[in-house]
Amino acid sequence: MENRLAILTGHSLLADGLISRFREYSSLLDVQVFDIAQPDILAVVKEFQPLAIILDKDASQQYEDCSLKNILTTFPNITVIYLHLAESSVQVILSEQFVASGVRELIEIIHSFNDHLKKVGQKIEPWQFHHHWHEQKTNFDRT
Repeated sequence: MENRLAILTGHSLLADGLISRFREYSSLLDVQVFDIAQPDILAVVKEFQPLAIILDKDASQQYEDCSLKNILTTFPNITVIYLHLAESSVQVILSEQFVASGVRELIEIIHSFNDHLKKVGQKIEPWQFHHHWHEQKTNFDRT
């Protein structure tokens, strides 16, 4: 399955809540939970070859191996869903690595990425995303 989702957390309750919610999408996603305290965690996750990583902010700040910087270095082309559970918010970080030999290429990359973000923004209004996340966060709290 090409659509692999890695969840990096130190909180078993968070992992259990997310896994139970993702089960209904098992035909679309292969979800694997990784203990953020595991030695060589990023090498293990890299073997899994995830399309995206859900990263618990609090846990990632406790373990340098799973800092956002190290994740983006290890996975230059990845989507990171950075969970701020204490603030009931999520930040989506899209990382892509490009080769730009000059300013012209850099400007083209910026325009291309901005066009992509505009298209995505047209599909989901910010208030819809916030409402959906709040609803999901509330459901996680009930588990």
